[in-house]
Amino acid sequence: MSNASMIVTSAVVALFALSSVRAADGYSCSLRVGNSTATQTTSEGKEKGKGKATRAHSSSKTVTRVVTWPVSGSVRGEPAPSAKDVKLMCYFIGTSDGKATMLGTETKKVTLDEKGNFKLDVSAPADKLVHTTTVTKSRGRRRGGRSGSTKSTTSGTRVTGCIIQLLVKDKVERAYASNSGWITYAKKNPLPEEDVLKIR
Repeated sequence: MSNASMIVTSAVVALFALSSVRAADGYSCSLRVGNSTATQTTSEGKEKGKGKATRAHSSSKTVTRVVTWPVSGSVRGEPAPSAKDVKLMCYFIGTSDGKATMLGTETKKVTLDEKGNFKLDVSAPADKLVHTTTVTKSRGRRRGGRSGSTKSTTSGTRVTGCIIQLLVKDKVERAYASNSGWITYAKKNPLPEEDVLKIR
């Protein structure tokens, strides 16, 4: 065999090997996230305060809520990825006393069936909002003189959305963001949380 033939043959073998590696590492992935649902409970409380010249009456309502998203998708390839190489990274965004914050993150294992499909639910940490109304009545110095005020406040945490990433071998293959302004950041690993929180 001539030197030229050996060079061409080597090049063909090298190209075939490279193509095989690319085929082996390439996966066909899909990710679907349905509309969220929420389950919540409500509790109420009352409190009275009494002073020499002032009476106050406070009522509060506490709403505790869990938001859940149905997630499904698929990962297909040859060879099929191992169970440890496929996962969902879930980020839950919301507010704490009105300020944007990351309320929690969760890594969920993905179990693929024989066709490479998966289905599961993703739930955010329970959020809690407390609505308080305080009515204050004061007696004036003059006989029968009275004044009053009403003040309402809201405190606590509330989930406003989520970002879900489908990772295969730590690469983001597909991503979902409940806020369209987050989608560019949702494709990055690690997630740039500070940039996400700037978008409301």
